[in-house]
Amino acid sequence: MTHSMRLAQEACERFLPGLVESLTPVSLEALESRESPGLDTFRRSGGPGLLVPTAYGGRGASALEAVRVTRALGALSPSLAIAATMHNFSVASLVALTGSTQASGLEWLVIESIARDDLLVASGFAEGRSGRGILSAMMNARPVDGGYRVTGSKKPCSLARSMDMLSASVTIPLPDGGTELGVALIPAASPGITRHPFWVSPYLAGAESDEVRLDDVEVPTEAMLKLKVTLGSGLDTLQTVGFVWFELLVTSAYTGAVARLAEQTLAAARGSVTDRAALITKLEAAIALVENQARVVETGEIGDDELAAVLTARFAAQDLLVEAADRAAELLGGMAYIASPEVGYLLAVSRALAFHPPSRSSSAQALLDHQAGLPLRLS
Repeated sequence: MTHSMRLAQEACERFLPGLVESLTPVSLEALESRESPGLDTFRRSGGPGLLVPTAYGGRGASALEAVRVTRALGALSPSLAIAATMHNFSVASLVALTGSTQASGLEWLVIESIARDDLLVASGFAEGRSGRGILSAMMNARPVDGGYRVTGSKKPCSLARSMDMLSASVTIPLPDGGTELGVALIPAASPGITRHPFWVSPYLAGAESDEVRLDDVEVPTEAMLKLKVTLGSGLDTLQTVGFVWFELLVTSAYTGAVARLAEQTLAAARGSVTDRAALITKLEAAIALVENQARVVETGEIGDDELAAVLTARFAAQDLLVEAADRAAELLGGMAYIASPEVGYLLAVSRALAFHPPSRSSSAQALLDHQAGLPLRLS
């Protein structure tokens, strides 16, 4: 096991005791299937409270510790790491809200419940749709007495079957004919919420990424968080925090998957010493990019500078991971590819980071704008 993966596994054991021991004997095929035991084990290990501060009964993991835990999850089960990422970036955004002027007062109660009852929060944002930002509105909220009625659909929606709560971006009409953006916190058992099969691919099926539909679902006023941003304008503080956490965690999830493939190459002693060192160099570089940005996030407030740096790290790491996966599979050789479905599976999964937002073109324009001193905008 590489040094970075030992650190990841140690962090996972410290914050989610027993998870690694429980899942290591389970085959990758079983963990990546629709019937995967991964999420149940994650819940039993206290995973939902990973990013909840200790003051609210959570594990209180830092950004660096969270990316290491996620990397360990990615090596065990990429599906579990992706599902955990969707939960954790939603929780991190809620935690950020507790001390902001946008807070409704409900956030701390929700956060405390997540840690106390090990509740899983699904993300009902636009993640997964090409050309859409993570916090783009996918649903409409109709004002009614005492709150709102929300209608819309999220597909794919990870944690569709295991979620206890859904955090969803919504478009709220204004009296002047305009719209504003909100985030609704909705219990998964609410009347009007249904799940429907959607995910056909055999890859990452354990993340439970099916369709979740909302049909006139009731949301009380206090459970609707209003964002201080006009649709189509620059990023709100919550959006910035959400983007930063999402990019750190989702990149770490795929890093773990590639690390598993790389470690098979090292264990088999394939290729020359130089070949194996070149492989580890690419993997370690990707890990260092993410971990360095996680350390920066811990030092203070998250703004455009931090988001630009995280986006830079994500896309640089993405390219390194593809190169590392290619090199590992090549060194393992054709017989390993033929004999073990795991090699081909991890090689395919290593490409999936490219499908998560923001798109490369959107990120490129945002980074160029940032260099010119303009506000970050992501589509």
